Amino acid sequence: MYEPHRSKTSYTTNLASCIVATVFLLFLAARIVIVYFLLFKPKDPKIAVDAVQFPTFSVANSTVDFTFLQYVTVSNPNRDAFTHYDNSLQLAYSDAPVN
Repeated sequence: MYEPHRSKTSYTTNLASCIVATVFLLFLAARIVIVYFLLFKPKDPKIAVDAVQFPTFSVANSTVDFTFLQYVTVSNPNRDAFTHYDNSLQLAYSDAPVN
């Protein structure tokens, strides 16, 4: 069977076409991201502490026992839903973590 011989210019043309297509796709992706941020203008949710209460608080034998209640309002100025899963509290005494 006869197989046509590929010339070096054919390989160079194919490589140049791939490079041009890649650059075009990168510019297209960048423009999509820019348009998204210009149209939707995502903003951080606003978190406000409404009230803090200590319903029970006692000190006995160098031990502190208390109940801490905190009421928080979260408002989302964005169109999409806001979900927050990571709730954590860290307590420190004299800049040292308490376990």
